[in-house]
Amino acid sequence: MTSNIDKNPSQEELNTLISYYQSQNYGEAERLALILKRNFPSHPLSLKILSSIFHKKGKINEALDLYNNLLKLTPYDHEIHFNLGNLLKSIGELVKAEQSYKKAIELKPSFKEVFCNLGIVEYELGKLEESETNLSKAIELSFDFLEAHFHLGNVLRSQGRLKDAEKSFIRAISFKPDYIEAFNNLGLTLKDQGKFEEAIQVYKKALEIKPDYIGAEMNIEKIIQNIVPAWHINMMNDDLRNKAFLDAIKLAVNEDTLVFEIGTGSGLLSMMAIESGAKKVVTCESVKTIADNALKIINKNGYQKKIKIVNKKSTDVKIGRDIPCKADLLIAEILSSEFVGEGIKKSILDANQRLLKENGKVIPQSGCIKIALLGDTEEIKKSIYVNNSTGFDLSLFNSISQRKFTLKLKEKPKILSDAVDAFTFDLENLKNYSVEEKSIRLQANQDGLCLGLIQWIKLKLYDEIEYENTPYKVNSHWGTPIYVFDKPVELKKGQFIDIKGFLADDSLWFSKVN
Repeated sequence: MTSNIDKNPSQEELNTLISYYQSQNYGEAERLALILKRNFPSHPLSLKILSSIFHKKGKINEALDLYNNLLKLTPYDHEIHFNLGNLLKSIGELVKAEQSYKKAIELKPSFKEVFCNLGIVEYELGKLEESETNLSKAIELSFDFLEAHFHLGNVLRSQGRLKDAEKSFIRAISFKPDYIEAFNNLGLTLKDQGKFEEAIQVYKKALEIKPDYIGAEMNIEKIIQNIVPAWHINMMNDDLRNKAFLDAIKLAVNEDTLVFEIGTGSGLLSMMAIESGAKKVVTCESVKTIADNALKIINKNGYQKKIKIVNKKSTDVKIGRDIPCKADLLIAEILSSEFVGEGIKKSILDANQRLLKENGKVIPQSGCIKIALLGDTEEIKKSIYVNNSTGFDLSLFNSISQRKFTLKLKEKPKILSDAVDAFTFDLENLKNYSVEEKSIRLQANQDGLCLGLIQWIKLKLYDEIEYENTPYKVNSHWGTPIYVFDKPVELKKGQFIDIKGFLADDSLWFSKVN
């Protein structure tokens, strides 16, 4: 060992220390560095390595003391400022870390890593523009700096610049094809843009790289729930609805019928049409995941030669490209519990004008939104109000609760008036549509406490084939919308309640006139 009277450690000692550190033998490196620190308290290399080891081992206070001593010995060493910035960043001292990184840049303007880390700190401080500038500078100094591309993607995503963020994550992955974090954030960015199928493919790629990546599985499930809502299963299992459509289709088609369907779903109605004798069905589905699966279902059932699936919105379907000519029959089961809500008016109007022959037929031909006064039952009250729970008065929560609910009723509701047709739709002859607002008067047919309105739909599918999901009487996949009054009203038989109804392009609202 070199004696204390020498000013510096021997080159052999320094080489040994560096070898221990680089081989991650931090125990021996710390032991030797402490000896050199005692023997050569002013030699910076042993202090730099020792401070780094302390940082790695979580000895934060010891590391900070060493960095501060180092800066007294070598105040112009950019690496010390950089390492101090990393330590401060790791303990959440972001403002001080920012200052250390800026000092490192001042001492060495070409230090790409410090630009990157400064950008990360500024991002965490909410300084998005400054962060973008510094991350971009890091990339300018080294285009293949994958960490800078990744963090720049985060900054751009936070700014809502999703297409630019997407490009940054893709660049990061191009330099590191197994960069799981970049795959994850790319998937989130695609999802934010509504590119659900692309996002799923990104997460599946991440799972190929890391099969136990639970985050990718969770994100795929969230997207599937978004693009394939659970009501699809209930709808396919709605035997009454399915039979009504099958009966209507049987009446509407013959061996020369070309059918155009909006909303393929599982392909069920298209297969019904072919089975009922239709010549050909062209069906469109805007969600690729659903369209691809419907194709498999149709192939499995042996109808692939007569059913064509177009992965487009109906409004983008073109005559001569997607469908050979105008259709004889339009099928459009794109109905919600409120009748509107899935773009039925816009889609059918467009199809009537462009894709359906003159005097062509439509299923459903017409329909209406029915409403009635709703009385109080225990099931309804527990679904729309809160009063007391376990001895506590929670009733004030009602003041901030919604006024519209869609319920799946298990018990018979109490209906206090005859049902009326609030809004009607002639879908077969739809020429235009506009916002409708109307006054509706309902008369109580019995005494009772009125909580609001209950609503359901009625369809004329084709000729005499009708379907009505009367609450409780019909086990329907569609829910039962409830519109709650601001305050319940005690009614006497024969008393009138005035209602204001509002039907927009694709939404519905009812309220009591005070």
